[in-house]
Amino acid sequence: MNLFLDIIDFTLLTGTNEVILGLWNTVAGGNQKITSLGSSAGCHFFGEIPEYAFDQVSTTKYTNFGNCNVSELLVSCGINTGFFIPLRRGSSLLLAFRIRTGNDLVPRDPLTVTIEGSNQPTSALILGSSWTLIYNGSTGLDTDPGRYNFGVIQNLTNNLVWYKSYRFLFISKRNSSDAIQYGEVELYGY
Repeated sequence: MNLFLDIIDFTLLTGTNEVILGLWNTVAGGNQKITSLGSSAGCHFFGEIPEYAFDQVSTTKYTNFGNCNVSELLVSCGINTGFFIPLRRGSSLLLAFRIRTGNDLVPRDPLTVTIEGSNQPTSALILGSSWTLIYNGSTGLDTDPGRYNFGVIQNLTNNLVWYKSYRFLFISKRNSSDAIQYGEVELYGY
């Protein structure tokens, strides 16, 4: 199997009805904390919920404050946040992904991410020991593609295991701001 296939050869692994759980204060290999709705630490913003990262609508977005609140403007705000997704389609081989920027605030763009996979039941996914690290690197947004645009496709060259669930944790962003945001995450593979 050629792992450097064009994105055209891949299948989009997600649909618009996925169950997405937002995370904060979570690191690769660590136990996870689920976000709630709000504008303070541990929250994702009203009207900018985790499900919007997978709704296939270019004008929606997911915003996560992480350890901060809406009035703080720090490089650390929104760091170690993300989501986990138990794929409705079942076990899948993730081979590539790409991320679309949100509509505003360039400093909120995520730059680096860890991706983990798991075949454990959803009830066990709170535990860091349930996850296996499969990627640690760029989100493809190193160069700002502009608002509402996708970054460069990122290939996972060493992922040869099919997983039922994936966890994305964003570990850096473009600059100081109150949160991390992104408009869409597309997962490709088989």
